[in-house]
Amino acid sequence: MKAPKYSIIPKPQRYDTVDASFTVTSETQVLCVPEFVEAGKFLTDYLKTKADASDGAIKFNKDASVPKEGYTLRIDENGVVITASDCAGAFYGAVTLKIMLMQSKKESGKATLLGADIYDYPRFSYRGGMIDESRHFFGAETIKQTLDNMALLKLNKFHWHLSDDQGFRIESEKYPLLNFVGSKRKYEHLQGKDLPLSKICKHEEEENEYFHYYTKNEIREIVEYAKKMHIDIIPEIDLPGHTSCMIAAYPELVCGGEGCEVVTENGVFKNVLCPGKEHTYEFVENLLSEVVELFPYKYFHIGGDEAQLGHKVWKNDCPDCQKAIEDNNIKTAAELQSVFMNRISDFLKSKGKTCIAWNDGITDIANDNFVCHYWILRNPLWVKKESKKRSFILSPSTHFYFDMSYSCMPLKKTYKFNEAKFGITDDSSVLGVEFEAWSEWITDKETLEFSIYPRMFALAEVAWTKEKYKNFKDFYKRLDFFKLYMKSKNINYSRLEKKKFGIKNVSCYHLGVKGNEYKYNETLKG
Repeated sequence: MKAPKYSIIPKPQRYDTVDASFTVTSETQVLCVPEFVEAGKFLTDYLKTKADASDGAIKFNKDASVPKEGYTLRIDENGVVITASDCAGAFYGAVTLKIMLMQSKKESGKATLLGADIYDYPRFSYRGGMIDESRHFFGAETIKQTLDNMALLKLNKFHWHLSDDQGFRIESEKYPLLNFVGSKRKYEHLQGKDLPLSKICKHEEEENEYFHYYTKNEIREIVEYAKKMHIDIIPEIDLPGHTSCMIAAYPELVCGGEGCEVVTENGVFKNVLCPGKEHTYEFVENLLSEVVELFPYKYFHIGGDEAQLGHKVWKNDCPDCQKAIEDNNIKTAAELQSVFMNRISDFLKSKGKTCIAWNDGITDIANDNFVCHYWILRNPLWVKKESKKRSFILSPSTHFYFDMSYSCMPLKKTYKFNEAKFGITDDSSVLGVEFEAWSEWITDKETLEFSIYPRMFALAEVAWTKEKYKNFKDFYKRLDFFKLYMKSKNINYSRLEKKKFGIKNVSCYHLGVKGNEYKYNETLKG
């Protein structure tokens, strides 16, 4: 009879059983080459083992031939050996061993590990998730818990959406009104727009002002917390659209200089930055100079999406923008947006950053050094053309927008994602994949958890495991252990895992505790 395997998500590229076992005790040493001490500490913090005794050992070795971020893991009667070429790979080997230890047989303070021989490495270098804290703010502890679970699934990029029409969430010393005006709105909950169930989300008279932002020290603490788990944090300051919070604080940034309030509803608005004024560029560059100091990583997201209502203002009503169109020898307001974004991209490049932008903000004149963040469906011919010019991060709203209801995006649909259907025929142009958790309707931690779990597990396997090794039935079986894990951590994961649930009037978006889908899920918990 073939020896059983542990349930590991994401699935390793190769996992063979070994006819042996090894028992971990409080006397088991964790021995590391100097570069991998942090990975060893990750294990000792979990095991509470002693470092001055010897009863077999867990060893971390270095071997330059192991692929980047990859590892080998061997368990036999002599102990455990994890081999990697870099610190990330050593950490992921430790993560896999921790998952195996969590499932191992335990008795009298000892854990017996079944023999294994694993060779593993990631399919994509970019394996990410995004949480929107502009619409609703969840706070440091929720973000840290999310990072913990991302690390368990070998996800390595956290995209932090910190500025949008509904609020600015980063402390600014250069522009304090971004906080004292832009971080506030009149109501916590946002009104619905263009949704059949929007009536349930009307403002209530007793709602208080909603005022939240992260101090720079809080952001630094979270960045350091993520760093220990090999997660890069990528901030997003959405430009030039989705900027009502900035314009509310500094009205001179908009065409005509007429201010607005921080909005209290969802949608796309005409309040966008004016790319015809030099003052706008001065403001943005000063602000981004402040922000980049907080995030010591390669990528910076500048949004670029859904600015089309502002385009009409630029072309028809703003003399400054009309002059900019003429001066740059372009014909359309969409191209003027590219002029704006190209300049910001060049500025960030001078700061050592590579810009990411949503795909609807990328035109034919966009700089080639932009990374295209694919979310809204485009003609596959456009995708093929652009993929020859630039790298892609894939987050199609049909598969990876986790604020969508499970009736629209069941677990299996996320797992079955295949980039070839979207016009990507060469993986070399793909940095990786990322889930999105927009928070128009996600108002609290419990609803956030319901939205992203267990779909984050499916996304992680898409990001890590080669397509030929994926199998949904096998994944679903392995998920059983992680459901127990989520229960132990009091994570409010969704039990709605099939296409149809027998419930009526399900919106395309999660509507939190007032949504039928959420209510039906609660009945399944018992």
